[in-house]
Order: sequence, then structure tokens, then C-alpha cells
Amino acid sequence: MYLTQLDRRPLYVQVHDRLLAFIQESGMEPGERLPSESTLADQLGVSRATLREALRLLEEEGVIVRRHGVGTFVAANRHLESGLERLESVLALAGRQGMETRMEDLEVRIVRADRSVAERLGTDPGVSLTYVSRTILVEDQPVAYLEDLVLTDWLSPDHLNAEFSGSVLDLLRGLYPQRVQEALAEITAVRAGRSLARRLGVSPGAALLLLEETLFDTTGAPVGFSRNYFVPERFRFHVVRR
Repeated sequence: MYLTQLDRRPLYVQVHDRLLAFIQESGMEPGERLPSESTLADQLGVSRATLREALRLLEEEGVIVRRHGVGTFVAANRHLESGLERLESVLALAGRQGMETRMEDLEVRIVRADRSVAERLGTDPGVSLTYVSRTILVEDQPVAYLEDLVLTDWLSPDHLNAEFSGSVLDLLRGLYPQRVQEALAEITAVRAGRSLARRLGVSPGAALLLLEETLFDTTGAPVGFSRNYFVPERFRFHVVRR
């Protein structure tokens, strides 16, 4: 394991990513013990304090379990966790954590913007939008139900071919490299209606996390709006504060 001097991110974030890659690439199984902190720190060329910060983040993400006086182990039951400060799709997040994903119930159609969506997109009600909805499963468990509404100038139904894996964000970044830059997100707790409950494999009335997000290009102009419903037991958000 090693770190690159060209990486400008905080050192503990680099260590976090390198440890995660080490766990995935070495094929470590749930319950398997990691090398000691002193060994890991020496291999990475970092201080024990930096290593412990990276391990703390991995533990919060459910990747590892630390047992005081015993050691650090690969967690048996993993869940997805994302920082709200990072613009990243669910599929990219799962891939980074070594989890398999698939998509169900894909629906694509042209719709007209209602007043609330038009306000978010800075356009007129009735403008044409490409609507994309689907359920995302991670390791065969429903994790999220995603709805995207994108201006047709940016995305048409023809763009969603057989190669579409489920992420509109990743698709837009592939179509327009360097042009999709940031998002404004709001997160609230909601209750699952019957349709959402069926899609996500939960009971009607179960608590869900709703992430509403407006996506912007490099000029600050809105590109699209999404509603993303997550199962709390399978997905957690965190915020890094400095």
C-alpha cells in the first residue's frame, strides 16, 4: 500500500480510500482481521493519528468493526454510506465499496414541468422534461427509488439505451464531461406509501430518507431535479464538518 504525492485531498481521506481498496482487492472476507495499526501505519507511511481517523470513517461506513484490545475486522453486515458533501451517484458509491448493483422497474418518458419543478429549474411550467424512475438494488436488496426530471436539451429518452446502468448523474457526466459541477440537496424524513413500500420491500408507513436535489452546470444554470428515496437501514448519510 502507498499514497501518491499528487493527491491533494486530506491525508486521512487518502488513507481511507487506500484501505478500502486493500480490503476489496485482497479479497478479505467478513470477520477477517486486518493487520495491526502499527503495521498499517508503517506500510502507508502515516502517523497512527491519521490512520485512526481513516479507520474511524471506515467504521462509520460499516466497512470494518474495531474491537478494543482485540483488533480491526471486516464487518459482516455492510450498508451504504455517503457524505452529503460529495456529488456521487448511488451506483458509483456502491462500486467504490465493492458492492454489486442492479436496476429494476425502469420507466422513461417525456413529461411537462409542474409549477414546483419549474421553479427549481428556473423555467416555465409546461416545459418538456425527460422523466426517469427506477429502483436500485445493492447486493439484491432494494436500497433506493430514484426519480429524475432533466431538461430535454440536456437529456432525451434516446440517451437511455441498453447500456444505462441506473445513474442519470453518471450518464450526464459522460455526455457532458466537466459541465455538471454541483448540486443543492435537501434531506427529509418521509413515510412510504403503498407504491414506494412495494418497490423498496418495506412496510407501508415505514420511514424513508428523501433526498431532493437540483443539479447545476458550471455556469450555475439548473440541469435537472431529482427525488431519491432511501431505506435508512441500508443507507446512511454523513456530513464532514471542519
